[in-house]
Amino acid sequence: MKMKNIILVVAIIAFFSSCREEFLDRPVMDRIGDGVVFDDPVLVEAYLYKAYNQMPYGYAYRQYDVDGAYAPGMDSRGYGNTYMVDCNTDLMTNKSGWPESNGVIVPNGYTPDSNPLDNWEFNYNAIRFCNNMLNRLEVSELDADFVTRIKAESRFVRAYMYFDLARRYGDVPLITELQTLEDSLFVSRTPVAEVYDFIDAEFTEIAEDLPSKTELADTDLGRATKEACWAFNGRAMLYAKNYERSAEMSKKVIDAGVYSLSPNYNALFQSYGGDNEVIFEMLFNGTEKGHSMDRLAFPFSQRADWGSQILVTYELVKSYETTNGLSIDDDPEYDPNNPFKNRDSRLDATVLYHNSTFRTLPILTAISNDTLLNDANVDNDVDAIKSDSDAPQGDYYNAILDKVVSTRQAGNNTTTGFNLRKFMDEQQPLGPEFDVSKTSWKEMRLGEVLLNYAEAQNEVSGPDASVYDAIDQVRSRAGQPGLPSGLGQSEMFERIVQERKVELACEGHRYWDLRRWDKGVEVLDGFQAHGLFVIKDVYNNNALSYQEVVAINRPVQTYLEHFNLMPIPQSEMDKNPNLTQNEGY
Repeated sequence: MKMKNIILVVAIIAFFSSCREEFLDRPVMDRIGDGVVFDDPVLVEAYLYKAYNQMPYGYAYRQYDVDGAYAPGMDSRGYGNTYMVDCNTDLMTNKSGWPESNGVIVPNGYTPDSNPLDNWEFNYNAIRFCNNMLNRLEVSELDADFVTRIKAESRFVRAYMYFDLARRYGDVPLITELQTLEDSLFVSRTPVAEVYDFIDAEFTEIAEDLPSKTELADTDLGRATKEACWAFNGRAMLYAKNYERSAEMSKKVIDAGVYSLSPNYNALFQSYGGDNEVIFEMLFNGTEKGHSMDRLAFPFSQRADWGSQILVTYELVKSYETTNGLSIDDDPEYDPNNPFKNRDSRLDATVLYHNSTFRTLPILTAISNDTLLNDANVDNDVDAIKSDSDAPQGDYYNAILDKVVSTRQAGNNTTTGFNLRKFMDEQQPLGPEFDVSKTSWKEMRLGEVLLNYAEAQNEVSGPDASVYDAIDQVRSRAGQPGLPSGLGQSEMFERIVQERKVELACEGHRYWDLRRWDKGVEVLDGFQAHGLFVIKDVYNNNALSYQEVVAINRPVQTYLEHFNLMPIPQSEMDKNPNLTQNEGY
C-alpha cells in the first residue's frame, strides 16, 4: 500500500483508536493530504494512539457496538485472541468448545500452518507502523521536545512488540529502520539474546525522554512513563534470564515510591483507569473502544444471552491458602465440608462460587438432591436403580450424579461450578449497553513488579531480606501471614511460583511463566481441568456436600517440550527463504 493511502487510512481510523476521551470526541477527518500528518501535532498524537492501540491486551478481545453487534473494526488484539490466554493453563477453562484454547495444548495444536496464538504478522505490522513514525519524525519541524517524547513512546511500543515476539518465537528478525523496496526484505532471525539486548537498551534510553508518573497530565493517562519503561524492562530481563538487570530495573520502580498497592484488590480490577497501583494500562471508553469481557464471563444467571463462557478451574481454587498461610492439604483446620471458609482473600476477589454475593445478589450453583432424583434426563438403568426398594437412598444420588452433572454442564450454567469475579464490572447496568465494557486492562502493576523483583533477586543472591519484603508486601495486602523464615533458594523459588499463581491469577502470566520456567510438561502434560459441584441434601436440613467433576469441552492436555517456543508461521517461511523453523515443527 502506498504511503499516502496508509496515512489516509490512519487518519480516518485514528478517531476510533485514541486512548484519551478528548481525542475520541473529535470529529473524523475524511481527507488529509500526504505529508500533512507529521506536520500537525494533533494528527501525530492520533497516529501515536493508533500505535498504542496495537499493543495486545489480556481480555478476550471480541468487541461489540452499543447495539450488541460484533464490530471487528474495533478489535485490538488479545494475548489469547478470542479468549483469555490462561484458558490454556491449569487456572481457567471455557464453557463452550469453540474457543481456540481447546485446541492449543494438544498434539498438533501448534503447527506452522495453524497456531491459535500466532501474533507474528500483527506484531510486525505494528513495528513497521512505529518505524514509519520514527522515520517521518526525523525530518519533522514540530517542537523538538514534543518530537522527542513522541519518538520515545513509539520506541516504547516497538520494544514491547519485540518482547512479545521474543517470548513467543525466540529468535526473530530485528528490524529497526523503515524498510523500502530498495532494501532486502528477506531478513534473517536475530538471536533472541540480541533481541533482549535491544529491548534493554531501548527501555533504558527512552526512559530518559519520558515523564515520570508524577509529571503525567491527567489527560495523558494511558501513555508511557519512565517508570513503565523500568517495569517492562524488569519483566523482559526476567524472561531473558538476565536476573541481575531484572532486579535492578524492578527495584528502580519500587524505590521511586510513586506507586502503592491498592488497598482493595477486587476494586483494582474494576477500575476504568488511574488506580495508583497501575503502572501501565490499556484504556477503553465503552463506545468507540471497548471489550467484551463482561459479556463473555458474567455469571449466566445475570446475563440474558451470553455469560459463563470463561471460567476458573477447581485447580485454581485449591491453590489458595487458608488464612493460616498453609495449603488446604497441610492445614488441619481446613474443613472440606466448608471449603471456602478462612481462605486467602484473593480467592473471594477472583472467583465466584456457591453463595458468593455478586452485584448484591447471591450466586446459587447448588443442585438439590430431590432435583437429582427427579431429573428427566436420567437413563433407564438409573431409573431402575431408583425403583429398587432395597437400594439405599445414597446410592440413588451417586448413581445419577454423573448423568445430571453432564446435563447441567451442557446447558448455560458454569461447567466447573465457578465463575470469574476478577475483572467483572459490578457497577455496570445489565442491558444492551453492557455488551461493550470499559474496565481498563492492567498490563503492568506494582504487585507484579514486586514479584518480578523477588524472583530475580532470589536468583542473584538467594532469599535475602529484600526478597522476603517484596513478597510479604503482596501477601500482607491479601491479609496473609508472611513467609516462614529460613527458606533456601529453591524453596523460595517455589513460594514465588505459588505467589504468582494466585496474585496474578487470570492476568495472562501463568501461560508464559510455565514456559519460561520450563514447567510446561510438568504442569500441563496430561492435565485435565476439573470443577466442584455443590449438592444440597433437602432430606437432611439442606446440608451441602461437594462433588469434584471433570470440566467438559476441555480435552486432556498434551504439552510437548518444543511448545516452549511457537512455530514460525509457514506463510512467513514461504515469503522469506532466510527464515528457519523452530525445533520440533
